Amino acid sequence: MAYLLQLCGVSDPLQLFYLEQRSLELVGPAFAGFRPLQLDDLLAWALDAARQRCWDLELIQHTVMEAWLERAEAIRQWQLRLRDEPGDRVLVAGLGSQRDWERRCEAMLRA
Repeated sequence: MAYLLQLCGVSDPLQLFYLEQRSLELVGPAFAGFRPLQLDDLLAWALDAARQRCWDLELIQHTVMEAWLERAEAIRQWQLRLRDEPGDRVLVAGLGSQRDWERRCEAMLRA
């Protein structure tokens, strides 16, 4: 199974809370907010989410590391943008399988 890590955008804590609550239902991707965005924090969160959802830990670690390396310039841009945002804003990341992302999109269309 393949997993996809997406950096979704900058959000306020309340919107992140709503995303996290929906992800606790284990339907759709897992979401978390980061400030600052650092590889160690992102990887720790991803592995914790993987344990909770019984995902393949090695595959999750590989997915995060690969995304970090392949998107280095985009990540630098997000880090710079985050510095310009108010102190309570966080960068939201989502992690899930293709099916998780499909469920998320379908749920958004139904709402």
